[in-house]
Amino acid sequence: MKASNRISTLLGGGSDGWEVFLRARQMIADGADVTELTIGEHDIRTAAPVLQDMHRAALGGHTGYAAIPGISALRDAVAARMTQRTGVPTKRENVLITPGGQSALFAAHMAVIDPGDTALYIDPYYATYPGTLRGVSAVPKAIAARAENAFQPRAADIAAAAPGARSLMINSPNNPTGVVYSSATLEGIAQVCFDHDLWLISDEVYDTQIWEGEHLSPRALPDMAERAHWFAAPCRKAMR
Repeated sequence: MKASNRISTLLGGGSDGWEVFLRARQMIADGADVTELTIGEHDIRTAAPVLQDMHRAALGGHTGYAAIPGISALRDAVAARMTQRTGVPTKRENVLITPGGQSALFAAHMAVIDPGDTALYIDPYYATYPGTLRGVSAVPKAIAARAENAFQPRAADIAAAAPGARSLMINSPNNPTGVVYSSATLEGIAQVCFDHDLWLISDEVYDTQIWEGEHLSPRALPDMAERAHWFAAPCRKAMR
């Protein structure tokens, strides 16, 4: 039997990008001392108080289905955090809880992409990005952020790729480069999105991993808040 085109074309004729991760995990299993710099997983385990609260919640009967957008109290807490982190007033209605960041990326693109639409993303990128875009039947198109420009994507390069595209996905702080996009970079990206009617999907899962300066969310840029759709976590931003 034939699998769907969506599944059979998911890798675009290449690899799934997980070879280094799998090799590292096998080396660890074999006893090697490995410092893993692949997926964004902490090298410490979940804190005991968190596990204890989860245990108490389960014993208290919180084991059934949650509302599709997420538990109201959790959405309120995320909204309060986003208000504090971005300076943009955020309400429960702006928050959708998903089972992980990858699910949020998929849901965000499903909301704005039709089959065959071109979806832009910045290279270097997290390994799952192209597959996510193919998974929603989009045509992935990479835009290079170059080392000589400190991996800050140039608005001119994005604008050159934008005609006919539907969305742009960015990731700052970035995995794998670690670069934090400057305010000038984000303002340039915003202008391109306005000029070319692009949806901006902003992956900000590492927004606390900044050791110099502060995180700037595109949602905090002028005229952006009223046009924002975002998913927790990470949050997603939609531009007109």
